[in-house]
Parts: sequence; C-alpha cells; structure tokens
Amino acid sequence: MYARMIGLASALIFTVSANAGVIFEDNFDSEVPDELVYTGSDINYTSFTNWTVTDGTVDLVANDDWGLKCAGNTGKCVDLDGSKRNAGIFTSTSISLAAGTYELSFDISGNQRNRAADDLTVSLGGFFNQDFTLASNAPWQTVSHVFSVTNASSSSFIFNHQGGDNIGIMLDNVSLSTVSVSEPATFALLGLGLLGLGAARKRQAS
Repeated sequence: MYARMIGLASALIFTVSANAGVIFEDNFDSEVPDELVYTGSDINYTSFTNWTVTDGTVDLVANDDWGLKCAGNTGKCVDLDGSKRNAGIFTSTSISLAAGTYELSFDISGNQRNRAADDLTVSLGGFFNQDFTLASNAPWQTVSHVFSVTNASSSSFIFNHQGGDNIGIMLDNVSLSTVSVSEPATFALLGLGLLGLGAARKRQAS
C-alpha cells in the first residue's frame, strides 16, 4: 500500500506545470543609435522603443564599447547614469495587468569602471519597490520577484538612478510574465500529505 502511494504521488508531482506568458520584454538589442560614434552605442540616448528618459540621461551601450560588458557578454544594455552628470529616470511604457500572478525580472551589474558604488531604486507600481547599492565590480545578477494582482491596473517599470558622475549601474533583459500553476498541483500536495501520514503510521506501528 505504501509503495502504491509513493507511485501515485510521484505521478501527480510530474503533472504539475508552470505556464508563463511574456507580456513585456526588452533587452535593448534592437535599439539603433542616433549617432554611430561607437559601434551600436549612443550617449544620452532618448529614442528607446519602450522607454522614456526624464530628469537626466542614460547611455545605450553595445557590448564591449568603452570596455563594458552587457549581460551574457552580448547585445546591448543601458548605463543608467548618462553623460550629462545627471542620472536619468528610466520609465517603461504603461503595462496593463489583469488579475493574476506575475513574475518580473531584470539584470543589473555594477558600473564596471572601478569607481564608487551606485544607488538605484526600482519599482513597478505598488507591486515592487526595492533599493539597490552595487559596488563597481558587482557582477551581472538577475533580480526576480513574483507578485499577485487582485484588481486590473496599469503600471510601469521605473529605474531611478541616484548620482551624476556619468558612470552608473548597468541594466539589461527586463521582462514581465504571467505565471500560472496547473490544477494538478493541488493533488500533488495532497499526495505528499498522504505520504507523510503513511510514513508516520508506519513508524508508530513499528
């Protein structure tokens, strides 16, 4: 009986699946510089497809330009402290959020130029708000967060960089996806509970 329960729970566990649908995604690789001074890069760039820059500037950086590396050592990324000594506020287009569960994700690294640490505040409406302080040599890291929306709303990613020395935290691979878990997950949990109960009874019997 105990062996049959293990088989049942195992089968149920394998039916659990997480289904995600991307509703916003940008790795900046498709951005075309206004002035091709460098290979694919542009300082104080404002022509982003999905973003606006206010209260300062940011730089579009192609991998290896100025000795900077984007996430995965490829493509393009953004230096959140542009080249006018006033770090910009980097805001995405408005994103519609229906009721449900979501996961946000983005990659950040230190400024990569052996300078002082930088400070950054990242927010998405009332669902995410976090401060980051990264040393200049902080490697690329992925930040992710799962949250639930109960009532339909609209929000934007906001990356608000503090400082103004033309050298800032690097940003890449911003995304927001819906997340859902199939109904059999409930039964998988039930199966695990039965396993625990069976094991407890077996110990008591012995």
